[in-house]
Amino acid sequence: MSVQKKNGKWYAVVYLGIINGKQAYEWSEAFEKKKDAELKELELKKDVLERDHKVRPKESFGAIAEAWLRMKEKTVSKVTYTNYSNCYNLYIKDAFETTIVSRIESVDISNFMYNLDYKPATIQKIMSVLQQILGYAIELDYIKYNPANGIKKPNIRKTKKDTWSADVISDFLSHDDVKNSPIYPALVILFKTGMRPGEVCGLKWKNFDGESFVVDNGIAKGGGETELKNDKAHDPIYLSDDLISYLKKLRKLHKELYLSSGKQFAIDGYICCHCDDFRPFTPDYVYHTFQKLIKKIGYSDKKIRLYDARHSFGTNMMKNGVNPKMVADMMRHTDVKTTLNNYSHTDKEMYKDTTKIYKINIG
Repeated sequence: MSVQKKNGKWYAVVYLGIINGKQAYEWSEAFEKKKDAELKELELKKDVLERDHKVRPKESFGAIAEAWLRMKEKTVSKVTYTNYSNCYNLYIKDAFETTIVSRIESVDISNFMYNLDYKPATIQKIMSVLQQILGYAIELDYIKYNPANGIKKPNIRKTKKDTWSADVISDFLSHDDVKNSPIYPALVILFKTGMRPGEVCGLKWKNFDGESFVVDNGIAKGGGETELKNDKAHDPIYLSDDLISYLKKLRKLHKELYLSSGKQFAIDGYICCHCDDFRPFTPDYVYHTFQKLIKKIGYSDKKIRLYDARHSFGTNMMKNGVNPKMVADMMRHTDVKTTLNNYSHTDKEMYKDTTKIYKINIG
């Protein structure tokens, strides 16, 4: 056998020999054109010779997915692993769990994707996890090619992020209602450093060395410590002089609060915390309090999410002409492309300023 047509598709078929008393063959994925199958046949023959006519082991997609998840559990952060696990169990498992992985073809992947009734961003994440699991099957030598490769995924339309300018941030932080709010320290740190909300809530006094933060853990939305997003998140975050001065005053206040409550100041105490028992704020608590403050001081027309404090930091840095690589380091992005994709968009003022630079005499 060489090239076979089945159900309107062309397949490359290579003879492996007599295995367990039976003639054994290896089939390729399906092709629309015979020429493509013939080219695949040459590739298959070479591959069969290289592995000495041994049959590729058969295993279910589910078993490989579970092995992949066990591997990821030890190599990525807890948050990332949880996202992978949830994605597989919620969206992928039912569709492919019992299928022999070597029998999954591109058309199966394509049909699966087009039946997903979710937002493009969610479909992108699902397909990424599926592609990674199949890639792991290649590493384990269960399949030769990845049937998810080449499947065109839905485009994600990037929306402009809502941000505050430096003037708006300064005005917001100057209101008495904001300054007297228990979350004021968290807001100051969020807007001045561009840190993630969970990281700010997880800050302890031992993470402040007098000139920078070095974060160990974050706080999850509902409470409890969580690992940081990636290794880059552990890099030092250097602070401005006015923020350093503010933090030293806040630390002095915390020491007094500890003393008045009959406790000894602890360096592993949280910087952004409830002052009655020094429990850390959660991102949810900071978010809801932030939204109440926005409404209270009449900022409803400028309403932003808590995470947009980080986006405001990145956008303002780029507006001020800071080198993108420096902005990426300040925000602890693993790749400068992330910074450019998120913060290199122009607004009206940036557009006007740029056109002034380009001068041509028109008479």
